[in-house]
Amino acid sequence: MVCSQCGRTVHDHDRFCMYCGHALTNDKTSVESRMKEDSHIEDIRDEKRSKRSAVNHVNLKHEAKTLFDHTTKSIGKFAGSEEVLNLNLKDMFSEVFKFHSRDESEEIFIAGTKKTTPMLEEVSEEWGKPWLFSRVFVAFAITFLALWILSSTFENELAIPGLIFIGALTVPLTGLIFFFESNAFKNMSLFEVLKMFFVGGVISLISTMILYHFVTFSKDYYDYGAMTVFDALMVGLVEEMGKALIIIYFVNKNKTYKILNGLLIGGAIGAGFAMFESAGYILTFSLNYDESIINLVFLRAWTAIGTHLVWSAIIGAAIVIAKEHNNFGFRNAVDKRFLFFFLSSVILHSFWDTSITFFGSDNAKFILLSVTAWLLIFILMKAGLKQVNILQEEARQMKEI
Repeated sequence: MVCSQCGRTVHDHDRFCMYCGHALTNDKTSVESRMKEDSHIEDIRDEKRSKRSAVNHVNLKHEAKTLFDHTTKSIGKFAGSEEVLNLNLKDMFSEVFKFHSRDESEEIFIAGTKKTTPMLEEVSEEWGKPWLFSRVFVAFAITFLALWILSSTFENELAIPGLIFIGALTVPLTGLIFFFESNAFKNMSLFEVLKMFFVGGVISLISTMILYHFVTFSKDYYDYGAMTVFDALMVGLVEEMGKALIIIYFVNKNKTYKILNGLLIGGAIGAGFAMFESAGYILTFSLNYDESIINLVFLRAWTAIGTHLVWSAIIGAAIVIAKEHNNFGFRNAVDKRFLFFFLSSVILHSFWDTSITFFGSDNAKFILLSVTAWLLIFILMKAGLKQVNILQEEARQMKEI
């Protein structure tokens, strides 16, 4: 070490400088202090280098999958399934692009009668591979194209009502057929489903209009038609509640306790609601706001994929989950399982109606909300397929007794 008084080099263990007699104790303390400080600084640098290295080696794909698995598992608990959502969409829709005979189509359509409903032990708990919905979509798309040619090329105004109706009907009915095919129990006939689609759809509109009489909106909404966040929340709450009342009626009427049935019943009511509402919007806007019918039809069609059809299907499944083997009553309305999924639909609906955009785009918002809604649908489907296994096991145990 060096003496701070005379600057001469001395031994580290000396207490006094042999050249000037200066006490070296303070110098030693200072040196030790500096050494400790240097060591601490080096430790901090090592820690920072370690953190930077850890960040650089993060597997974003793995972290995203972990987050997805944790989220779907947590949501699944409300539906009675604590498993992660392992969904292979490519496999699920693998039958869409394959050839299928007319007999195969008819076999799907005649499901749900006393003679065609399978026994419980014959029901598969595997993910279904629906395909008929795509053929329904193509058939209606061809019909729409023909009507469009009539109205535009031949300037036939008589084709316009058909254009509006088919345009409003195509996507909701296609989605309904998807839920019909995905009902593993095959215990509901197409006639019953279409009855809920048409009758339930229009009655849910009536119940919604009745509920609207008990709600007041902001002055901006009445004067300019502009929705505040509160207005959008009220619209979501009123319309989902209006549909839920009709879904509850049909669920209780069918005495079902199967989640997949709840999805189908809710989807039928929501699809009917969407069809009638879209037809009304297309007609009103084309007459009063000089909007292109074709543009309105396409907008209402592709957005229908993630609106009333799926919001109502979610609520239908939630009703079945909450009521279990009993009829749905007031006590079930406060069940946390029902409230979670019901409020999820309300929130999705409310965000859809707000002026809030994602990345400055309404379409980006619609796509994100649609993906979120379908994620909930697939989680509920997973729970419904697990229920198949549970019911089969209960049936086996009853036979053994």
